Amino acid sequence: MNFLRSFLFNIQFYIGTSILVTICLPCLLFPRPVVIFVNKIWCLIMTKGMKWWLNTDIIVIGKIPSKNKVVIYAIKHQSAWETVFCTDLFSMPSIVLKKALIFLPVIGLYFLRSGAIPITRDQGINALKKMGRNAKRAVKEKRSMMIFPQGTRVSPGVSTKEKPYLPGVFFLYSQTKVPVVPVAHNAGLLWPKNSFIKYPSRLKSKSVTIKILPEIQPGLSKIEFLKKLETIIENSSNELIKLESK
Repeated sequence: MNFLRSFLFNIQFYIGTSILVTICLPCLLFPRPVVIFVNKIWCLIMTKGMKWWLNTDIIVIGKIPSKNKVVIYAIKHQSAWETVFCTDLFSMPSIVLKKALIFLPVIGLYFLRSGAIPITRDQGINALKKMGRNAKRAVKEKRSMMIFPQGTRVSPGVSTKEKPYLPGVFFLYSQTKVPVVPVAHNAGLLWPKNSFIKYPSRLKSKSVTIKILPEIQPGLSKIEFLKKLETIIENSSNELIKLESK
């Protein structure tokens, strides 16, 4: 049953995404709000597929900052789900991503047009400096940012000793001097990393839950900030996961 439901969901999501980004290519010539609207449709393709084929809803806990307020969303990365959902939920912030992703056919153009901040990790400090310049430009243009602090998708239950929080999020925080909004969720239960099969049965609530946590204000040292961010996100994500197993 899981295979069939997953197959139908994947057909809708991946074929729907391909059709959407292709027929909406001319939208890239229009102002940013038009691209945001296309992103909203992309998210709708996914959320409707979750409802129809996986019988899964979404619960949002917490308050989303005002659209006029520039912040950095630091989001737990467990699956592809949050990449799609959070770009819509937070009105398409400038996402920090691997430079290779902007060279993906067609969809890479959307990343660029949305103001993505590409980073080449093997360039070390030079990559951070370039990220800092792009982040300051985003702040000047009143665009929030979005980053995955561990830099990669991490399966539920994997410790931060194995997949630590990387310094890039602190560099962004220290350079822009804007608040960081930690975001926790349990989407990895439904949609594991690189998994064709989706697992709605792992969600006893029949919902993916995402939690927007209190802001971390500018001014903390690197050690204080990373420790606080990790504690907040990990504790909240683990709690959301545990709730589904009770």
